[in-house]
Amino acid sequence: MMTLNSDTHLLIRVGEDSAPTLWAELGECLNDSSDIWGFACDTHRLGPLLDKLLRSLAPSVRSSAQAICMPISADQTVFEVMRHLVPLEALHARIHHPWVNLDLGPGISSDIQPIVDLNQSGRIFAYEALCRIRLDSGERLNGGEAFAIAKRAGRSIELDLACQTSALRVKQSLMPVGMPVFINAMPHSLLARNFTEHPFLKRMQALGVTPHDVVIEIVESERVDDHEALAATCDELKAMGFRIALDDIGSGYSGLSLLAALRPDFVKIDRALVHGAHNSRMRIGVLEALISMAQRLGCATVAEGLEDVEDVELCRNLGVGYGQGYYFAPPSPHLTSPQSLPLLGSVRDRQMRSSVRLGDFMSPGETLPLDASVADARQMFRRDGGLEHVIVLDGGRPVGYLSRQVLSAQDTDTAGRHARPLDQCLRSRVNAHSLLRRLYDSGGRARPWVVVDDSGRYMGTLVLLGVLDHLLDIGLPQSVHPLSGLPTGPVLRSLIEQRLAGHESLQLVYLDLDHFKAFNDRYGFVRGDAMIKVLAEILRKGFEGLPEVELGHIGGDDFLLVAPAQTPGLFKRIQWLIDRFHELAPHLYDESDLDLGYFGTQHGRYYPVATLSVVVVNGQSGPMSDSVMASARAAELKRSAKDRLGSVIVTEGNPPNIAERPRVLAHALWREVLESALEDFPDHASPAAVDEWFARHPVFELVFRVDSRGIQQGANWLNPAMRGLIKRGGDGMNRADRAYFRELRRGQRSYLSSIYISKATEDFCISLALPKWRHDGGLAEVMVGDINLVSLVALAAIPADTHMATVTDVRVG
Repeated sequence: MMTLNSDTHLLIRVGEDSAPTLWAELGECLNDSSDIWGFACDTHRLGPLLDKLLRSLAPSVRSSAQAICMPISADQTVFEVMRHLVPLEALHARIHHPWVNLDLGPGISSDIQPIVDLNQSGRIFAYEALCRIRLDSGERLNGGEAFAIAKRAGRSIELDLACQTSALRVKQSLMPVGMPVFINAMPHSLLARNFTEHPFLKRMQALGVTPHDVVIEIVESERVDDHEALAATCDELKAMGFRIALDDIGSGYSGLSLLAALRPDFVKIDRALVHGAHNSRMRIGVLEALISMAQRLGCATVAEGLEDVEDVELCRNLGVGYGQGYYFAPPSPHLTSPQSLPLLGSVRDRQMRSSVRLGDFMSPGETLPLDASVADARQMFRRDGGLEHVIVLDGGRPVGYLSRQVLSAQDTDTAGRHARPLDQCLRSRVNAHSLLRRLYDSGGRARPWVVVDDSGRYMGTLVLLGVLDHLLDIGLPQSVHPLSGLPTGPVLRSLIEQRLAGHESLQLVYLDLDHFKAFNDRYGFVRGDAMIKVLAEILRKGFEGLPEVELGHIGGDDFLLVAPAQTPGLFKRIQWLIDRFHELAPHLYDESDLDLGYFGTQHGRYYPVATLSVVVVNGQSGPMSDSVMASARAAELKRSAKDRLGSVIVTEGNPPNIAERPRVLAHALWREVLESALEDFPDHASPAAVDEWFARHPVFELVFRVDSRGIQQGANWLNPAMRGLIKRGGDGMNRADRAYFRELRRGQRSYLSSIYISKATEDFCISLALPKWRHDGGLAEVMVGDINLVSLVALAAIPADTHMATVTDVRVG
């Protein structure tokens, strides 16, 4: 049995033959198996020696190495010393951070940060206690830094208890009774003992803090393997009156499975997911999935790390209940007054300010009666070389406009025979958001904007630059849904109440995607987002030309239209949008489900494919006093819609009118248009020829060619409008495993993908693949083109009896 030399102060045990060659220069092997090493060291050189030894070990060995540092007498055996070994990393932490060896309580203080209610104007709901470690040097460590050191030193449970005690003292001394405090706790600390005997409970009782005022926040970034044991402990805590929060969801270990096992009262969404998420469709999708799951489990959500107004608006729009971060207030040793959210009244005031009087931005314009001669029109254009349009009136009402092309018309014609239809006709007072949307939808086309009074009589033409300057000056409502881009609940409620206060008669159209939660469970949140986006784009297209109809996204799968009572053709437009939804939404389902006409979930339930429930509240059951009354009526009518299979329109009345809208399997003209365009792609594509092709077919974002083996030939050809947004790569990429290539090799005439998120643009699109065949019948090549969702909806809006060889009036969205 080997003894140690009296000057050996550091002893390390590693796995057999695991010691690096460097160790032989610095120390000596103390046994034949080469797994115990001794190093002579003085106190002043112990830290550098440990650094050098630890760096020399492989990561796989470092975590299992053990060590001891102590004066060792000559008569001690190696095996006697072995009883005192600790992990090498723990010894390293204790030598470099001596504070961790001491009584941890005196050096700990707790700052507090408010958690605000996002749905009640930012009132303070609770505070979170955040521990800080004050060192003798004056330096302060935050909780994350301190726990990283304590974990390495093997004292994380002791530090956890000391921080909890500090948080309880802050709660007792600063916060009123009834104001909850969120206190962090590591899972292993909770599992270390029976909680009824836990020191935390005894200290809480001593300070007079009740369990109802404490939310135990489980730090999810610490790995927990035994979810059942932790869930049982949480159930025990809930029975005592505590509430449970799961921290850092989305960043640590086993987030979703731990969430399902614990079913906490609160779910705290990690800052890394929230901050700047408004710029990323993928992160918005992840957020929506987490929020949806939390809501289904009955958990309230708290967004951490809110710093910018965009972050706050995003979380409010997605339905997050509470918020925390520097936007409201930084952590502080004292109670603070956080920055408040805008009150509903101020939102209404902003909405009122954004109501635009178009009479302030009008020009009288030039007009002619419907029966005027072409000679009269020609004379007006010749007299004014800068005149672009002449408005044609019938009894004072605008019916069309003339352009300078009338100069080449026959003298025998009347001017009315050459009038083009007006699609930019606005009432004299419009909502700024509606006007901006209308400007956006016009795509910059050079057509006149005509203003009419409430009776539809001509007032003048709009001077666009003046309106745009005004919109920039007043600012516009920020509260829009990040996925659909449509106004959300607060803005819509203010708009409805504003119009009702002005004694306007309204029709409110509520749209609901049937069985959307089941669809989300079956196909995932990415396709769920795509379905919401499809419906939003159909709504935009379906209500073009009606700027007084405000489109909105209440949240989730619910949409709302706010329309004047006399909106022309409202019922036909609703029927049209249901038909377009029936046509496009199936591209989000698997072929097997489409063949059956329904889809199943893991719970053994079955649901029909792609239907809508539409409810029209029009005041037939009595006047509407506010948005809450309208919503209550809609909920009652919606029950009638949900009792029926398929898409249904329920209109308020005595009794309500119920109209079913069956699915009609019609040939999609837009697919032929896309196939014809792709067939027309130039064989020998020069840059000029490709740009000219995209000019004729702007619905395509990019096109590429794949050979008979599935290898892409050349880089992607990009629509000039997408350059800078999409990389031009792809040359040589093997695409033989793609579904379109497999199907086309089997002889399919063409392949149209389901709607998906493009990795290139982070936007929803659909891909069309078209084969070209050799004379012997073999596959020569495949042409593939991507079409974005906005363009796809615009194509689907083309009437079935319209012949279009090319589509040049559809822009890349």
